[in-house]
Amino acid sequence: LSDALIIDIGAGTTDLCRMHGTMPEEADQITLLSGGDALDERLEQEILKLYPNVQLTRNMVRQIKEKYGFVSDPHQVCEVTLTEMGRPKKYDITDPLRIACHSIVPEIVDAIYRLIGTFDPEFQAKLRGNVVLAGGGSRLSGLSLLVERDLRGLGGGNVTSVEAPMYAGCNGGLKIAMEMPVRYWKALA
Repeated sequence: LSDALIIDIGAGTTDLCRMHGTMPEEADQITLLSGGDALDERLEQEILKLYPNVQLTRNMVRQIKEKYGFVSDPHQVCEVTLTEMGRPKKYDITDPLRIACHSIVPEIVDAIYRLIGTFDPEFQAKLRGNVVLAGGGSRLSGLSLLVERDLRGLGGGNVTSVEAPMYAGCNGGLKIAMEMPVRYWKALA
């Protein structure tokens, strides 16, 4: 994880952190107050804007996002069965889903630009070449390609996603804790 930019898209926040061989400092981190919950809220609004009488719960919206969420151009229509006054019917939610999922991207890209732009210029290219998406939000189809495309404004880059996004943060925290110098543990006491 040396010379890497980690982006953890969680439920409540999106956390970005430059990793460069030492414990990250305040200037190496940005926390955005948007994540999966904000995306769910936006998706619910977009669906209700198109289908005002459909019956939804936030949990239903979250399940739809987790199953079908994408940020790229749709390859197929996304239809889900929802109810209106208890009557099930298929609804095309392709556009609301794309709009809602894409809504988190500009703020993330802006934060990437800030973290890379304020990093040591000798190592900016390395950082751009090692952007890692993590957290539940990283599972949005096409997200890594879209962020990578947006990095062209900085000279290009490489964006990958962790293999097990739901557990990568825990596994990383454990690894850091196991390697943390004693002085940091004493600082917690």
